[in-house]
Amino acid sequence: MEDDKRTNYGQHFLIDYGNISKIIESCRVGKKDTVLEFGTGYGYLTSEISKLAKVVYSFEIDKELYLKAKKYLFNIRNIKIFNQDFFSHDPFPFDFFLSNIPYSKSKEIIKWLSLQEFREGVIMVQKEFSEKLTAFPGNKKYSVVSVISQYCFDVEPLFEVSKDSFIPSPQIQSTVMRLKNKKRKMTESIILNLEYLFSHRNKKLVSFLNNEQYDNKRIDQLDTDSLLRICNKLNDQLPDK
Repeated sequence: MEDDKRTNYGQHFLIDYGNISKIIESCRVGKKDTVLEFGTGYGYLTSEISKLAKVVYSFEIDKELYLKAKKYLFNIRNIKIFNQDFFSHDPFPFDFFLSNIPYSKSKEIIKWLSLQEFREGVIMVQKEFSEKLTAFPGNKKYSVVSVISQYCFDVEPLFEVSKDSFIPSPQIQSTVMRLKNKKRKMTESIILNLEYLFSHRNKKLVSFLNNEQYDNKRIDQLDTDSLLRICNKLNDQLPDK
């Protein structure tokens, strides 16, 4: 039953050491860096990244997994594991973010990262979600997370990971991606405004905002910079959301 519950949450644990090594090789981490990891899992990635970093703060909400990882990592002094909800904890200052992100938390993590100050991250997400991060205006996968990720980060797909590299095996492949911070942060209000706009993604902007500047384009046809300019002006123009 516990494995079924984790599958429902989109939790699939990477057990292929070849791919673990490839991920670690992709992490540009130095001995002065603080690494923040979302989802310790069994601790395999945690153990390897700790060899490069000054300290690793890793969060695992599942009690059973936390205890297994703690036992596996008990003699590594620069790892601190927390059995807490990642989003309810005050964030540590960190340089690098690492995560095999559960599918159910993918959007939430991207939104959270867009509010933080850090240098870089390497994440693994389901391929479907990776395509949303890199989708361009006019594409059916262009969405709020597309705008957030492309405004805040240089997004670089690195390599794909096959389904049989995980336990339990997911239904689709995963993609490892690098996020390099552009030092442009979101705000909560801008994210809310983006979500409002994309709830009307097929409408032309002029139909609900008195603005003809964008050539009668639909919301999902506007580029990132245009959407951010609109969001910065929305609070005084939008009806109650």
